[in-house]
Amino acid sequence: MAVNVPHATAAKAFRLRLASLGISPLEVIETASLGRGTTASVQSPPTVYEVLETAVAMSGDTTLAIKIGNGLDLAGYGTYGFALMSCSDMGAALELFLRYGHAFFPQPCSWHRSVSKDGIILRLQQNAGTIYQQMLVTELAFSQMNYANKLLVAKPAEGVRVSFSYPKPAHFGVYQKTWPFPMKFDQEYTEIFMPDRWLRQRVRTGDPTTNVLFSQQCEELVSGMTEADETTVLVRRLLIHSAGNFLNFSEIAEQLYVTERTLRRRLATEGTDFRTISDDIRNTLAQNYLRKTSLSIVEIADLLNFSEATNFHRAFQRWNSTTPADYRKRGSP
Repeated sequence: MAVNVPHATAAKAFRLRLASLGISPLEVIETASLGRGTTASVQSPPTVYEVLETAVAMSGDTTLAIKIGNGLDLAGYGTYGFALMSCSDMGAALELFLRYGHAFFPQPCSWHRSVSKDGIILRLQQNAGTIYQQMLVTELAFSQMNYANKLLVAKPAEGVRVSFSYPKPAHFGVYQKTWPFPMKFDQEYTEIFMPDRWLRQRVRTGDPTTNVLFSQQCEELVSGMTEADETTVLVRRLLIHSAGNFLNFSEIAEQLYVTERTLRRRLATEGTDFRTISDDIRNTLAQNYLRKTSLSIVEIADLLNFSEATNFHRAFQRWNSTTPADYRKRGSP
């Protein structure tokens, strides 16, 4: 069975944060499972709602969800975190979050965007859990988002404001210390408003070139969550991670601990071959470099391991029936 990499990465970051606060992740999960009853615990692991409620009860700390979110470093999310850190500005980071963040959040919890007159509204929707459990997940999500914002821009969240669908909690004082922006309670929705001027702020660690790679790695991870052809997914992932110095066929086989003949047979069974996969990866990266960076054609050719820019030019024209220069001018396929 294939491992759900995004979920596994998020779960690991969550467990490490619990441990850093002196709470045993294993004990919390076991206690949450026992509290569900024998039948439920066998059918599926405890949800994030149950885990959070159990952790709060065991610790006796009603602000625990906030503390967890305040220490979930972006780097702990691997490729997804590095993709966010390499975005050019907060608007780009938001787009990436909305596209890939669902893979790192519990499924009953989702963010929905709407455009207002002078900014963006993100609404948090939850279709599971009790009201109390939903409050804990909200505290975790908002704390994590605020912590990430501070890492990305290191500036006050000017113009940002938040509404909560639940009553003001007894530990409201912690909210004020943690989230330095206007808050309202007992509202129809739980949502956050981000003004356009905030979204235009530059990310301190922004790097368009590396962002292309990390974003494509995110795409590969998320696509692999539902991909049936497992060998193809693994080959694509290895190629993406070796971008700039692409692995060759024999090196891929070595990484997968199979012979070249076995790898060739498995790919054929899935209806593809190494050349097709490699060309698809390089074409995807080339398109993204042309759209999202100011790199020259020569620099892009070098990043894609073409010995000469003319070779890249011919390959790109074969893949897309247009030249790299014309593709860049149009800005889209």
